[in-house]
Amino acid sequence: MDFLKKIKIPDFLLKQEPSIGLDIGSSSLKLIELEKKGKEKILKRFSYVELTPGADLGNSLSDFLKSQKLAGRQVNISVSGQSVVTRYLSWPRMTMNELKNAMQFEAKEYIPFPLEEVVLDCAIIKDNFENSKMLIVLAAIKKVILQERLGLLEKAGFVPKIIDVDCFCLANIFAKSYRVSDASVKEKTIALLNIGAQTTNMAIIDSGALRFSRDISFGVKGSALAGLSAEITTSIDYYENQNGRPVEKLLLSGGGSYSQDTLNFLSHQLNLPVDSFDILSGVAVDQNLNLEEFKPKKNIFTVALGLALR
Repeated sequence: MDFLKKIKIPDFLLKQEPSIGLDIGSSSLKLIELEKKGKEKILKRFSYVELTPGADLGNSLSDFLKSQKLAGRQVNISVSGQSVVTRYLSWPRMTMNELKNAMQFEAKEYIPFPLEEVVLDCAIIKDNFENSKMLIVLAAIKKVILQERLGLLEKAGFVPKIIDVDCFCLANIFAKSYRVSDASVKEKTIALLNIGAQTTNMAIIDSGALRFSRDISFGVKGSALAGLSAEITTSIDYYENQNGRPVEKLLLSGGGSYSQDTLNFLSHQLNLPVDSFDILSGVAVDQNLNLEEFKPKKNIFTVALGLALR
């Protein structure tokens, strides 16, 4: 048995459970199912439904998941908004266990909420960062918001496998699907934006590593573009002042990225090149899937895809 444990099984022989990402938005529900064969990721299913204003979200979610025949399956979900806080810190190098233990005492310095009101987690982004330190991310969410989200899933008869943050989903797609081997992208500082009707998720990737993230309470609905542009500018200025590296490009996804007028407006206001974020780069598509139906909608599945890639 010890001998067998040492045998490396080829990636293509490893059978992995399909991964499901569920994006519970304010105006719609989006679902992505990926099949993983070794390092290959295959899009097997996508589904989208708009939420009826005023309708009970729990009932709508239950109906949606039942229609997808997902009974007994685990799903990955995410959270966002003002009740979610992320901080990027440079700390002395230590193990993951040491970091988690230390964070229980140090988190109060970085979180603007009483610690008894939040759920905390942290991760090491780079273990060999500047000045022989490591780059870490600290995330906190108010317990009441998390309990509401878990209650919705419980009502629908499901249990989440992973709970993530919307902004992290952008970085997850960039790291696992985008062509970061392309030197023109890999060494740059790039802002990723997932623009919705009322909210925008923002993540800044510097030399391939996530360095900044936030949710912006502006989207493309109504006359919000001016406010969105101002908030993006504030975030970029903050990042550049803190890190001394200029943001060189914006990559857009979300429903708001379909409008060329939006791309042109942001490019002009921010004086930066703006392009669409190809979220399917590196993801294969099942031959039985109607790709022509999915392609025109793919940008609205950014968070769901980032969750499924976990």
